[in-house]
Amino acid sequence: MSRETEVLATIDGATALSVAFARHWLSLPTIDLIPSRRDFEPERIPGLLANLVIHELIAEDHIRLRLVGTAVVDDYGQEITGRNYLDFVEESRRPKASQAIFLVCDHPAGMLVKLRSVAESGKLLTRESIAFPMRDDDGVARLVYFCSNPAEERETYFDEPDTLTVMKVLDRRFIDLGAGLPAFSD
Repeated sequence: MSRETEVLATIDGATALSVAFARHWLSLPTIDLIPSRRDFEPERIPGLLANLVIHELIAEDHIRLRLVGTAVVDDYGQEITGRNYLDFVEESRRPKASQAIFLVCDHPAGMLVKLRSVAESGKLLTRESIAFPMRDDDGVARLVYFCSNPAEERETYFDEPDTLTVMKVLDRRFIDLGAGLPAFSD
């Protein structure tokens, strides 16, 4: 069985956009299981750019949002590019959230997550995100590329802005990219 077939079997039931993102990531040349960002071509995946989020691993308490697609910004109700992702996670969960994202590069592994966000109005937004490690221009694995699918409850992209206040993980699955699954529990 090919690596692509094995990985895609572990994300059975994921959205079409998540599967397309995974297929593209799996098609890239790798060094120690992790491709370089220069080889990534998001324009090859229809709908991805608006839903792409690039996390840069700075420190355990700082994960910079380097690039945030317009659909994700709309779901957050504010521009979040350049901010610390952990600011959007409940304080008690921040260490676990950081550990999970760092494992994507450190192990390396992919990650499929179902998130529930609560907006200031009380509206709930449920979203699937899939993540894979990526090397920066220096060849260091410190970038995590997420495809953050549009919120299931979103009726239109013209909804009134409603700032997200809390994010919770409903389900998290790591994806074996060839190094096994990391030891982790939420």
